[in-house]
Amino acid sequence: MIRRAGRRFGLAGIALGVAQLALAVLPLAAVQRTDGRQESRMLREASGHEARGDLKEAEATLRELLGLQPGSSSAVFALERVLRLDERLTEVLPVFDRYLAERPSANRVWEHKARVLVEIDSLSALEVTVENWIRAVPGSPEPWRGGARVVGEALGAEKAAALIEEGLQVLGDPPLLLVELGEMEFAAGRPEAGASAWARALGRDRARNGQIFRLVEDLGDRRGVVAGLIVAELGAEPTSVGRLEAGAELALREGMEDEARGLAEAARTLLDEGEERAFLEGFARKAEDLERYESAVWAYLRVRQMSGDFVEGRAADERLAIAALATGDTAVALAARRRITESHGRGTAERRSAWLEELDILVGSPDTGAAFEAVTAFKDEYPEAGELDVLSAALASRLLGEGKRAEAMEVLSGIEGPGSALERAFILLEGGALPEGVAVLQAALPELEPAHATEILELTLALSELSSPGAALAAGIAIARHRGHPAEGVALVRIGVDGIPAPDRPAILAMGARAADHADLAADATAFRRRIVAEHPDAREFPEAAIRLARAVAADPGGVEEAVGILEALIVSRPDSPVVPGARRELRRIRTGNTGGGREG
Repeated sequence: MIRRAGRRFGLAGIALGVAQLALAVLPLAAVQRTDGRQESRMLREASGHEARGDLKEAEATLRELLGLQPGSSSAVFALERVLRLDERLTEVLPVFDRYLAERPSANRVWEHKARVLVEIDSLSALEVTVENWIRAVPGSPEPWRGGARVVGEALGAEKAAALIEEGLQVLGDPPLLLVELGEMEFAAGRPEAGASAWARALGRDRARNGQIFRLVEDLGDRRGVVAGLIVAELGAEPTSVGRLEAGAELALREGMEDEARGLAEAARTLLDEGEERAFLEGFARKAEDLERYESAVWAYLRVRQMSGDFVEGRAADERLAIAALATGDTAVALAARRRITESHGRGTAERRSAWLEELDILVGSPDTGAAFEAVTAFKDEYPEAGELDVLSAALASRLLGEGKRAEAMEVLSGIEGPGSALERAFILLEGGALPEGVAVLQAALPELEPAHATEILELTLALSELSSPGAALAAGIAIARHRGHPAEGVALVRIGVDGIPAPDRPAILAMGARAADHADLAADATAFRRRIVAEHPDAREFPEAAIRLARAVAADPGGVEEAVGILEALIVSRPDSPVVPGARRELRRIRTGNTGGGREG
């Protein structure tokens, strides 16, 4: 045990020693120049000896190097390692002492010496070494921190914390030591004291702020309670902008948004207008980075109130709209976008671009009436805008979903493009005008994306080839899926497929299976495809249904044999079909046990 710890680590003695040494330590008159190439060569040579187990030669080389270059700390540490391997660790202590006599501010060497003393169980010498280290580097927190770490390992966290507290009194609360004190207090089982130490450090050194935030994150289940203690202390008087800012950031990180906004509001009262704006913008950006969007909206709303011109206002509104959308607050986002739109002159490209951003939000919002008016107004001001096709189609679909057929037709009136054409086609199909709807679908095909064009082509073929009852059912399935309600189409198939002529059923079952895929109704998709395979082996829908059914069946326990049988029947029945190569690949995949999914057939 360390004896006379109270006397040796006493504050008064150390403080006096630091003051005396500050006067006594003078720069060396001359320092031998280090030959870097010689040092590297001899270190490599010693390392080679060590690797071969020739510790005597390694030691001799390192001692020779220290004779030539006494300032080589690398040689000191290498010699420490060699002597440890040779079980003569105590012999490194005079080497440390000679080095430190010439270079008393070498913190790393002091720490190595302290650790060696712990290792050889010389705790009384450890006391003296730590005291001498503190005196050797007056005014620096490093000896207190490094010494406390070694003392903590030897004697426990309470002793280490006591030493750090003495250092804080001598040096005036440097954040570096406060961070260390917090860790020591947590290790000693005193979380309230640890939280208080970290709170004292926050707001004084941004680098330490980040370090403390990370330490809080590492506390696991205790982090919420500790963060609450720190945030409360940072908000208590006397405080400062730096402490309030640090507390607000910690609160944001820990999801304590009400507390974060409260600290930010308190900080605002201590700042002039220019500083306040910069502070709020910084707070908002931190909130965005941490995905605390409600706090970002709070800050940007206040920045917007402080904005003095269009440029400042637009910048704040841009950020405000983005943050508001992230919270789902379309009203705030739309108000911000409307201000941006109105800040630009009529007919300008900037106004058009801003307005389109606004309409994107509005068309997707619940207020289809406001969207109708806005799209109509945009069409009056920019009648040639190519974006009108997509906007009008999206709004028409929303209006139709609410049963507002007349408004939907009015929105689409005069608009040319694939999106509006499709909407008109589905309106015609919905009204029972199948031939007219098919004609509009066919006219829109060349302008559609390839994947969408394939889907629409299949629909037009089905509507053209099926009987009237079958075509009406196909139209209902397609309309439900187009409106974003594929499950309704699946229900239509369940109810109506057996009421249409048998030749129509494969196409309807295939449409129902695809709708079920989109609605995540796997059981219905499998049931529809199973009917195609079992009841309609000659239908053109059979190959795709067989491959997809086999894939679904193989994914279930015990379904591999059935899946193999389905694919083998497909390959045998249609050996020349273009789907056979894909069926063979699927068969190999299933047989090798890789049934966790694959490419779509």
